[in-house]
Amino acid sequence: MPTPYPPSNEPVHPQWPQGRPPGQHRGPGAQGRQTGGYGPPPSPPRRGGGKGLLIGLVVVLGVLMVGGLATGGWLLLRAFSDEPRPAATSATRRKPVASATPTVAAVKLRALTGDQLCAAIPDAYRKTLVTDGKYGGNDASTSVATETEKHAACSWTNNKMDVGSGVLGHRSLKITVKARSSRSQNALDYAKDQFDRDKKSYERRVNVRDGKRIDGRTTGSAFGPLKELTVGDASYSQSSIGLSGLFATVYVRQGPWLIEISYGGSNRTGDKYPTGDSVREATGKVAELITAEMAKDAAAVKLSGPCAILTTSDIRSAFFPTVEGPSVGGNSGRIQQTSCTWKISEVVEHGPGQKFTARGGTLRIHLTNWGKDGFGSKFQFDRAAKKFDRYNAKGGVGDAGIHTDYKVRQNISGLGEKAFAVVSSTYRPNRPEEGTTHEVLVEVLLGDRTLEFTYRGTTTGGGIVGSPGYLAPAFESSVAQSAVVRLAKAFVSDLK
Repeated sequence: MPTPYPPSNEPVHPQWPQGRPPGQHRGPGAQGRQTGGYGPPPSPPRRGGGKGLLIGLVVVLGVLMVGGLATGGWLLLRAFSDEPRPAATSATRRKPVASATPTVAAVKLRALTGDQLCAAIPDAYRKTLVTDGKYGGNDASTSVATETEKHAACSWTNNKMDVGSGVLGHRSLKITVKARSSRSQNALDYAKDQFDRDKKSYERRVNVRDGKRIDGRTTGSAFGPLKELTVGDASYSQSSIGLSGLFATVYVRQGPWLIEISYGGSNRTGDKYPTGDSVREATGKVAELITAEMAKDAAAVKLSGPCAILTTSDIRSAFFPTVEGPSVGGNSGRIQQTSCTWKISEVVEHGPGQKFTARGGTLRIHLTNWGKDGFGSKFQFDRAAKKFDRYNAKGGVGDAGIHTDYKVRQNISGLGEKAFAVVSSTYRPNRPEEGTTHEVLVEVLLGDRTLEFTYRGTTTGGGIVGSPGYLAPAFESSVAQSAVVRLAKAFVSDLK
């Protein structure tokens, strides 16, 4: 059995340990101790006291007055008085005054998608680590894509590949990259703090040194010591053996980016595990490639693929500002799929303490390539059309917990080979106070592909609550459908 110090994959260890955010209150108890609202009641006042006590009190008060602390003297007098002290309440307690949160200089985050991470690994080299085939595939996703936060991932897995000399094994390569910032902490500072916290966490789980377990256990995942690397601004690696096999993981901080690469697996035949040296070398090489990709200047990096067809300007002109995204998801397995999601909202100018609402929602595009091996895009399109017709005829779908109603499906001309639109309303019959969520869906048939364009949210209203003419945000189906059809036509015309 090889020396067990290669980082474990997802099931073995947390991917991004989270600690208490900097500056977060530890709870009402801690806050109360700072404001004087908690603690034991004051001692009973002493009665009488004689001249010595009176002289001492006068001296103390004199010092306080000289120092300008008249308030302190008054409090001291109250401590020695016979007047009962009222119990502290939420109304009488002194509340801490929050200071203004400083705004830090923003760090521009480059465009980032899972597809970009996948493309950073040359295909020829990647196939030496994880091959394609019947039992293999890859996934690329972009879970967060805003101006202040980005999080993308790419992975390849093959459950039954030839790893050399006729040996069959399982191999996986996983890459995740993230960055984030806030008003009080820019992305560079966040990356440094999070990197250091993660490193301390991973150091605590080390239970193998010099090839021997030091925790006295004979079962469970084995984690080796951290090894410093020279990739990026700061980096280290850790190896592990767990239920999913032997893995090596490299952690890198590159500017505002936190990078994690994990590679390894187990064998079905021959030796149970790959060698620790081989997985460490491969993981280190991939880390160098990803770090070089993330070091590119933000201004020089652009989105690519279907999700880059529509710009934020296109979406703003069809709906309204502000637009964030897209978040991108993809799967290149037997049926290739790509999804793009934008968050849309209207900026409402308001003063301090003013209550306001804003119209907005979520725009999503889902592109599916059904291929030519029997799934049939036309069959899938017609199947979806019949499904919505059936839902409308039966008065919607759902139960007392949640229910969705569908309006009559409308065919749309001049969009793809065939297209239709459906408007739906979702609500909870037993919770009417939660209101109704509205959505318009436009389905398009285009060759071997089907496309779904959906907008869920509101299209009108919003503003300062209580102001003249104020209307709560609402959904207008004709406005939403017109905007979605307009974007769908622009998307289809540029889709390759």
